[in-house]
Amino acid sequence: MICYAVIDTNVLVSALLSSKDDTATVQVLSKVIIGEIIPVYSNLITKEYREVLARKKRKEKGTVSCL
Repeated sequence: MICYAVIDTNVLVSALLSSKDDTATVQVLSKVIIGEIIPVYSNLITKEYREVLARKKRKEKGTVSCL
């Protein structure tokens, strides 16, 4: 069954950072890749994806950078 869904930015980032294949976020992204889920998005959502994915990592082992 094919379904259409807006993929939240947190779901996308979590799936990309996950090292486990059985997490829900990875399963969602896998279904997008194989065509079982058709992502629905707008210019605003695409802009948010770009902004979030372009951010530098703010946390490093035991330290937190201030903004």
